[in-house]
Amino acid sequence: MADDTTARPTLDRGLADPHHLLVLPAEVTADDLEALAVSRDEDAGWAGPSQLRVQAGVQLTGPWGLDRALRSGFDLPAWADHAYLLLCPVQRGGPLPPELRGIDPVLDAFPEGVPHGVESEALGHLRAFARRLGGAVRLAGSGAVVVPDADAAVDLTVLAPVWLDHDVCLQVLTQTLPEVHSLLDDIPDELARLQVLEGYAIVAHLGEGDLVEVAVGGLQQPPVVLRGTPWAHGGVVAYEVRWRPHHPEQAFAARPSLGQRRARARAGALIERTVLALHALTGGEISDDDGFLVEPGDLGRD
Repeated sequence: MADDTTARPTLDRGLADPHHLLVLPAEVTADDLEALAVSRDEDAGWAGPSQLRVQAGVQLTGPWGLDRALRSGFDLPAWADHAYLLLCPVQRGGPLPPELRGIDPVLDAFPEGVPHGVESEALGHLRAFARRLGGAVRLAGSGAVVVPDADAAVDLTVLAPVWLDHDVCLQVLTQTLPEVHSLLDDIPDELARLQVLEGYAIVAHLGEGDLVEVAVGGLQQPPVVLRGTPWAHGGVVAYEVRWRPHHPEQAFAARPSLGQRRARARAGALIERTVLALHALTGGEISDDDGFLVEPGDLGRD
């Protein structure tokens, strides 16, 4: 693994420019980064000194120090302390369709050919790391610097060994969410009797067409983050709690309006309260949409 106690080599601009970079603040250690990497991919881990394998065929090298000239030349945030350089195959598809422009700053950086395959997966890892660690991603080519908004990721999932009966779950949700409605009520009785219940969904109406959806179902196999957890090998039930805004193109835009941010914050608070209630009954773990575990004590703080 990398040794954070030794002097870091300074990143050369000529070396860095053709590669995507993960840029991090001073308090983040190599161990912090490794812990996230192994949460997302079974092949992740140290491949050698200062070489962190993110997935098969993809590595991060570092940490590299950043001098003032590089920070200025790359237009990095003032807090940027060190970086990891991504070694990854370049795989590009067709140009970014006009209707998708302005939604995702990573895609916007590749108007002539959108990353796909391994490169797209690798950039997904980098953005997830940056979001959790308070960092940024500098994209090769355009040089765009993307600082993920941690507040934009409000969806959470309870991963548990316990299956809650539909009616029990509905009762729990009526205590944490407004205007709760089971989607099973929309299925005619004659059809419902012919089906084996392998999952169910319950929605809460937040007003203005916004919803919080709770989808419950068993997983085919434990997620990577639970691979070392004994109970997970006996079966995992996922309680996915998600915000469904009425206008997703506005809510998930790179720069949502103040009204959308307020709606997102309200939905996020309801999601946290709901997840805590479900977790109290089922046990297990809580994960975010990036596949990282979340401590219950970090949720529900107003």
